[in-house]
Amino acid sequence: MTAHRSDIIVLGAGTIGLFTALNLARCGRRVVVLERAIPWSEASGVNAGSLGVQNKLTPLVPYAIAAFAIWEDLARQLGCDIGYHRTGGYKIAMSPEQEDRLRASFEAQRDAGLDAQWKTARELRDEAPWLSDAVVAASFCESDGHASPICLGPALVEAVRREQVRLVEGVQILNIEAAGSVSIESTGETFAADELVIATGAWSGRVAAMLGVTLPVSLDVNMVSVTEPAPLTVGKIVTHAHGILTVKQVANGCCLIGGGWQGIGTLDSMAKEIDFDQLIHNLILARQALPGLSRLHLLRSWAGYEGVSPDSLPYLGRLPGRDNIYMAACARGGFTLAPLLGKLLAELIVEGRASMAIDDFNPGRFAHA
Repeated sequence: MTAHRSDIIVLGAGTIGLFTALNLARCGRRVVVLERAIPWSEASGVNAGSLGVQNKLTPLVPYAIAAFAIWEDLARQLGCDIGYHRTGGYKIAMSPEQEDRLRASFEAQRDAGLDAQWKTARELRDEAPWLSDAVVAASFCESDGHASPICLGPALVEAVRREQVRLVEGVQILNIEAAGSVSIESTGETFAADELVIATGAWSGRVAAMLGVTLPVSLDVNMVSVTEPAPLTVGKIVTHAHGILTVKQVANGCCLIGGGWQGIGTLDSMAKEIDFDQLIHNLILARQALPGLSRLHLLRSWAGYEGVSPDSLPYLGRLPGRDNIYMAACARGGFTLAPLLGKLLAELIVEGRASMAIDDFNPGRFAHA
């Protein structure tokens, strides 16, 4: 069988994979994207669309700020509405212990370059009366906001196709050979290229294993819920000092509630089930922080996979011992960071170096052959 030949193969048609492919194609590379299921059907398509800086680990703050600069112009670049709204956001504390934790995070993030303000309970009563009296303090950042995964996915798919990227879905990979050039055998075609990008999210550890590299990736099964449309209930995006709550109200009036509460599922079973005990805790906390949610009906809850590295920082760079194999995966808050991570990886591949330091994200920091 004759192999389909390209310059670069990108595995994974989620947010990071598609942004990487788009940037590579714009640099003149011939790119094929291989997706095991349907493009945008896994983590990228089921996340809540939060775009936050305050809910990032401190080392990621400069990268989230740089990513927001891309988000600001993304609708124009893609030529369509992606539901991007820079609403600003509050990161809240609801106890003295949480306030101490929030203050420490606030100061560390400001030292890392974040423009944020501290808000007392009295200030919050005046400017955010939709927050509960149980909120004792908050930090506020004007950059926080949200975008629509439902709008962004089709727009990105169309954008990569306009750049002559070949996108192949339903690809079940049987074998990967990477002695010199790359050859991928699937149940359908065989694909060959000079270089390979692994952007397969929670499956990235398994793909690395096919190349003889052990890379730790744990699985989160995050849950998200949506309410019926309502009048103004949540004026800004709201996150939590302990990272256990995200709430936003989108353009159609629905409120999206998440925060990393875990559902039930495994990669082997492909199950993504709601854990109702965990869901109830999530919803109770949301009501405690935002009393207006109590008046709304819940329409639907769902779960999706997220791959996580041991230190919750992304894997970004060359796979150890493989000069022509790269990885971009497992970024906490990957929806926010994806436009930048795709740009940085494309720079590394095309120019030999990225425009921001990425050594701390080297996949080799935990991998072994």
